[in-house]
Amino acid sequence: MSGGPSGLIPAILAGLTLRGSGVLNGRPPRPPANTQRDPNDPGHETRDVNVRNTALVMGGLALTALAVIGTMIWLMSTFAASQRRALPALTPQQTARLAPPPPNLQANPYADIDRERAATEARLAGYGYRDEAHSRARIPIGRAMDLTVGRSLEPAEPAAQ
Repeated sequence: MSGGPSGLIPAILAGLTLRGSGVLNGRPPRPPANTQRDPNDPGHETRDVNVRNTALVMGGLALTALAVIGTMIWLMSTFAASQRRALPALTPQQTARLAPPPPNLQANPYADIDRERAATEARLAGYGYRDEAHSRARIPIGRAMDLTVGRSLEPAEPAAQ
């Protein structure tokens, strides 16, 4: 490279100048913008676009897009298959069908709630022990209220000596 990077830009500009002048493609050079126009020149295209060629180009673009999408799908499935082949085989425990346990439904929910309410009422209205060691007892709510009405709930102060 004799000119280096500094010679590249003038070469590109010269090529663009020649291209725009028409010298490179055999056309006559364009007239300057400030000259008078030909009165016979309408200044726009006088014929329609070729519909057949446009349709062929659009079809070609669609087919190219479909080919690219199809190729990508094929490549992804091929890659996934090769990755699956590289993995060890699953054990019978891993491939066994899992069946969830059946739901634990109540046969008669109204009878269950009646039974629960009766047990709670019996605990609240009866005497019994609160623990297995029989160190704490429970008494009915009504009896507990009778014992505490009119008494202070504050612990008794030890007598001063």
